[in-house]
Parts: sequence; C-alpha cells; structure tokens
Amino acid sequence: MKLKIVLMGLMMAGAISMMKVSADEAAPSAEPAAVTATAEAPKEITALDQFVIFWNQGGLTMYFIALLSILGVGCALERFAHLSKSRTVPDGFTAEVISLWKAGKIDDVAAYCRDNKSMLARVVETMIQHKDSKDYQEVKLFAEDKVGRELRLENRKAAMLSMAATIAPLLGLFGTVFGLLGAFGTVAAMGEMGDASVLADDIGKALATTVAGLAVSMPCLFVFGLIKNRLNLYAVLLEEEVADLVNQLFVRK
Repeated sequence: MKLKIVLMGLMMAGAISMMKVSADEAAPSAEPAAVTATAEAPKEITALDQFVIFWNQGGLTMYFIALLSILGVGCALERFAHLSKSRTVPDGFTAEVISLWKAGKIDDVAAYCRDNKSMLARVVETMIQHKDSKDYQEVKLFAEDKVGRELRLENRKAAMLSMAATIAPLLGLFGTVFGLLGAFGTVAAMGEMGDASVLADDIGKALATTVAGLAVSMPCLFVFGLIKNRLNLYAVLLEEEVADLVNQLFVRK
C-alpha cells in the first residue's frame, strides 16, 4: 500500500515537471510570434503618401492639370494685385483734373495723368487730344470708346483664369474616359478569369483625374467670378467719372 502511494506521488511529480517544461518551451516560441506580428504591422499611410498614390494613378493627365492650376494661380494673383480702385478710378482724380483744366493748366493735367497711370488718366489723355473741340458729343464718343477699349484689355487679362476653369474639367473627363477604356480592355483580355482587383488601377486613374480637374476648375471659376464682378463695378464708376468730366469741361454753361 505504501509502495503504491509512493509510486503515485512519483508519477504526479513527474507530470508536474513535464507540464513546467512544456510551458517553458512554449513561452519563447510565443515571443518571436509577437515580435513577428509587430514587425508585420501595416505601415500608416500619411497624407503625402496618399497624394503620391493619387498622383500616380492619374498618370500623365495630372501634369497638364497641374500646369493649369499654376496658370490659374498666377493669373489670379496678377489680377488681385493690379485690378484695384487706385489703378482704375482713383479717389480725388476727377476733382483735381477739373480744377487744373478750368485754370487753363492743360500741360499740368497731362503731366498729372502721366504720373497717375490709371485707366481714368488714359481716358483724360484722350480728352486732352480733343480739348479744342466745340462738340461735347464728339468728345464723349471718343472718351467712351477709350473706356470700352480699356475694359476689353482688362477682360483679356482674366481670360487665362477662365481658360483654366474650362479646360481643367475637360482634362479630368479625358483621364476618366481613358481609364475606363483601360478597364474595359483589361476585362476583354482576361475574360471570365478576370478579377475585379485588376481593374483598380484603371478605375483609380479615372476617378483621380476627375477629382483633380474639378479641384482646379471650381476655385478658378470662383475667382474669375469675383474678378468679373469687381471689373463691372469699376466700369460703372469709370463711366460715371467720364460723364462728369465731359459735363464739367466741355458742356457750355
């Protein structure tokens, strides 16, 4: 009986020692697995990485859209820098011209216009060329013609912005159609064995160029509208100042 108890105790001690050995062997193997899982964790995609992927998907069309965006930004900066009230209808200019003109200082008026270099100053220079005219309607006609030409020149300077707003979505549409053609070509080549994942590049190109084209077009169109509204306001002010000058200088009281 005592022998059986001793044997059972030895068996239990051996089983416990075997369990400890198994646990010690399993622990080192679990650690490399954890290290491997950590090493194989997916890399976080930054905004720059996403932009590079987006750019590569768009292909060559993205370069043309980028050029249009640079053109639009340059045109917008030029217009906001030069299309101002001081360069169109400066405050106090009309009163100074009327004062000098009525004092008979025509040469001083011409010098004042050369120094001012505004649109209204160039219109007054046209009036000076017809200072001896007795028909105020004739002078008014020449002045209004000069105003129209000045405004057309200012409109032309904003044409690049309008062109960028128009062509950018068309380029995006071109990239979209080109990407869809590639997708259909891939489906036709692979037939029934095709996998939807192989179409990801072509579909990505289609979507990327569309988004890029709209992203360039919408701001350009918005800025173009602001510039047109500002130019229309200055056109009204310019016409009012010209009418006042003709009335004060050429209409006989």
